Amino acid sequence: MGLQATSIVYKHSHYPHYFLCSYLPVSAGRDRLSRSLLDFKQGFQPDLAAWIDCTLDVGSFIPVTKDTIIIRALQHDETTAGDNPPTSLDLLGQALAARFYCHYQPLLLRKSRATPPCKQLSRGRRVAELRQVYSLLPLQEPATPHPSFLLIDDILTTGTTARMILAAIREPYPESPFRVFTLAKAGYQTIPSIALRGRLYQLGSDARWTLAEDEPTPWSVKKLKILIRANSF
Repeated sequence: MGLQATSIVYKHSHYPHYFLCSYLPVSAGRDRLSRSLLDFKQGFQPDLAAWIDCTLDVGSFIPVTKDTIIIRALQHDETTAGDNPPTSLDLLGQALAARFYCHYQPLLLRKSRATPPCKQLSRGRRVAELRQVYSLLPLQEPATPHPSFLLIDDILTTGTTARMILAAIREPYPESPFRVFTLAKAGYQTIPSIALRGRLYQLGSDARWTLAEDEPTPWSVKKLKILIRANSF
């Protein structure tokens, strides 16, 4: 699994978006890769460690400097990042900060209110729900007047969340570099397979699995744990 690059467009400017692989959104079908992404969200092993390890394997190709500030996207029911216990994205952010010798500061990002889950919203509704919801706390003695920001998230579907967070950052820091890293990006194209720590995932090959945007059912979680024990790394 290698690092891929594209960009997010905001107000006619392009901002780099780095990701590991494509995944199938809800409207396209079901696949085991999306199941693994959901396991990452839920903090299930071995997928949690596998996605972090894959990120660190290719992370050196992301142009991050020591003055970079890493933040994470907030969950729909969060207004600020908590640390008890840390989420999967917190663990990923901490690992990236240690690799790059920079700072992970998720508490800088705030939301004025909780928002509905984006999986239930159209693109237009996502924009309406997230517009002017995010804000950024002022930095205490930043090392540079234009600190660089790296936003991390598990998946990118429409890019609305990233654009709204970028808008909040550009209020106090209009000239700061901004980059996005996600584990996966929504895509409809068929790809042969993806290797995740020795396990091959065939995109769209297995209709029995729920999706990255779906909540797991008790049956699917139980079934998954059985499969993980039977096919552990």
